[in-house]
Amino acid sequence: MRIEGSIRHAERGESCEYCVVISITNERGEKIARHVVGVGALQPGEQHKYSFSVDLMPVRAGPERKRN
Repeated sequence: MRIEGSIRHAERGESCEYCVVISITNERGEKIARHVVGVGALQPGEQHKYSFSVDLMPVRAGPERKRN
């Protein structure tokens, strides 16, 4: 999954702050993680672009451990 987007501050007015928040919920709707991954500011007329992706990777078994 990949999402891309941008935000733009209006050409007038004061600077504004923003934060990027990622929230993960399970199949029952219970929140299992929430992280703020970025905080910043936009000046009037400024634009920032963002991308977000989720990658799935197979779980690989590591080498067997010897038991004493």
